Amino acid sequence: MGQIGPTKVAQPISPVPRRSRLTAPPSRPESIAGRLRDEILSGLYRAGDRLPAERDLAARLEVNRASVREALRILEQLGLVSIRPGDGARVRHVQEASLDLVRHLLFRDGKVNLPAAVQVLDVYEMLVSGAARLAVERGSDDELLHARELLTKLGDGATAPEDWPGIIDQLFEVMTAASENLVVRLCRNAIGAALASDLGHSFWKLVRPSADTIREEARAIDRAVVARDPVATEEAVRAMIRERRIRLLAALEDPDFKSAPQFDATRLTSQEGYPA
Repeated sequence: MGQIGPTKVAQPISPVPRRSRLTAPPSRPESIAGRLRDEILSGLYRAGDRLPAERDLAARLEVNRASVREALRILEQLGLVSIRPGDGARVRHVQEASLDLVRHLLFRDGKVNLPAAVQVLDVYEMLVSGAARLAVERGSDDELLHARELLTKLGDGATAPEDWPGIIDQLFEVMTAASENLVVRLCRNAIGAALASDLGHSFWKLVRPSADTIREEARAIDRAVVARDPVATEEAVRAMIRERRIRLLAALEDPDFKSAPQFDATRLTSQEGYPA
């Protein structure tokens, strides 16, 4: 591999841990918060509405008031409600919520929320392709060489197709870190957490590109990185994401896919530890 450019010392940022599917099931307050969250997102409670009093919620859900109080704090942290002494918990506009809500917007009534999926993919494309541009402008030789090693694996005919998603995720993680932009990385963590699930792997099985396609995409990105061309790198990464996006949205709209055994959003969201 050729010389990339001037060397500088990389300052890695530890990634924000993502919740594993192997973690313990949700606590009672988390389950209560999940139920109330879904009721808010379904429109049962609208912006400005006051939620029932703690004692009323406790009686309806057959739980103690302490669990309800903690659940309301969880919703407040999500930005879905505001809590004021003497006024109780009032629902806020969903536009005011935190990024942590994104993963919950993707699933409604055990199904993928297509409009939300489109918006999540919009942001993901902008974040990752923009991070790739910054990576070429700011990244160290070591970081870009690491990216090239991953690109080589993608273009290697010996790499099993089932390994492609993990390699691509590593590639985008390296580029995001090399962008030296903490906010970009935190946003990618939030969006990536919404997309990183067994559901994503089910999608991949149906929208997986051909070996020729993945090889050409990897080579295009590699050429741009070697040339230290930020615009070409951004466009090559965007092309890779866009091709997958088109296939993914087509699969989501396909009735045969929605009824396929591997498509079980209720199971998958509950595996993540969040009630459906």
